[in-house]
Amino acid sequence: MTIAARLQQDQSAERRSLTRRQLRLTSSLEATGQHVSIHDISPTGMLIETAANLAARDELEIDLPESGVTHAIVVWNSGAFFGCEFVEPLSRAGMSAALLRSLPANVPQLPLPLETGEANEPVADPTEDLGPPEEPKAPLPVRLRVIFGSAILLWALIIWAAVSLVRILR
Repeated sequence: MTIAARLQQDQSAERRSLTRRQLRLTSSLEATGQHVSIHDISPTGMLIETAANLAARDELEIDLPESGVTHAIVVWNSGAFFGCEFVEPLSRAGMSAALLRSLPANVPQLPLPLETGEANEPVADPTEDLGPPEEPKAPLPVRLRVIFGSAILLWALIIWAAVSLVRILR
């Protein structure tokens, strides 16, 4: 199972008693294998997006890092978004593991695959080619000249300041 996530602290003032963390985590439903994007998570619930046909009060099993198969109940839905409540609250270790699976912010959003009826479709590895594009660097001799030139200018400024200070104090 490939898991990709990006962590953000939710700053909105809400009526929730527990901190809800926004992230981008991909998982799958245990029974059908359908892909799920988890948009935020707290110890008591999560917001998911999936193409699966779910309804309020449906029970689902979702595979989360460290927690393994976790039981949740769909509380509400709006289109492809579903608010779920965990049957048993996630442990601190489970929350930490989900948050540690976060990818850097420069990773593009992984689209949900279209439903084709096949449960075990291969998913692209989101960890491939993650680095930012390489910026062109000046050749080594040019960089060394800039470093030595800057050092000489800074020492000249320090010496000038010291000489000026000595002249003022005399």
